[in-house]
Amino acid sequence: MKLVAGTDFRRKRAARTRRRIIDAGLRVFSRRGYEGASMDDIALELEATKGLLYHYFRSKEELLKAVLQEHPLRVGIETLEQGVPPGDLRHALSNVAILSLRQMREHRSFIRFLLLQAHYSHEQAELVRRELLDRWMGIFQAIIAKHLAERSKPEAKSLATQLVDILVASFIRSELGGRLRADELEAYVLDAVQTVASRVEAVSGGEGKKPGAEITSSAERKG
Repeated sequence: MKLVAGTDFRRKRAARTRRRIIDAGLRVFSRRGYEGASMDDIALELEATKGLLYHYFRSKEELLKAVLQEHPLRVGIETLEQGVPPGDLRHALSNVAILSLRQMREHRSFIRFLLLQAHYSHEQAELVRRELLDRWMGIFQAIIAKHLAERSKPEAKSLATQLVDILVASFIRSELGGRLRADELEAYVLDAVQTVASRVEAVSGGEGKKPGAEITSSAERKG
């Protein structure tokens, strides 16, 4: 029994140490970018030896992979993917948009890191697209496609992409400019959701613009 308890304690301690290394890696990557950061920098941030880092991660690249794959934001996105809300189009889109926005605010440093990497590295830009933007787009696309006839389903991707673009752009503007409070930012995004929903309803009814037409929220039209 003592042997089992001791093994369980060591396993939990190792998991906590690994988590601390990942968190320290994210903080350093966020400040310096992946290319500018070193394992020495991360060890200093963690107040540990570099040997401890290499005990858990063989390279900086392996640590980066763990940061991206195990971050709580990814878990949040996976939860949304598994639980796409059914029923009313506007309600479902609004729910996902607000939950996405709140996750972005909760994990600001991670979002900043991803956007920084996307700016400086084509490879990392692909990673941001694949791990964040495309997955959010897929959730919105699944909701929109349920409300379109088969012949109109290709437009679901375009509408979902435009909605994610507005979501991300709104968040960035709020973070950089500091001009929007949380409730104002949510209202801005929900306005875009209503615009997209109206477009979906127009397409499903055989009306509206040609497929792929650009969505502009009333908040953007007001300038």
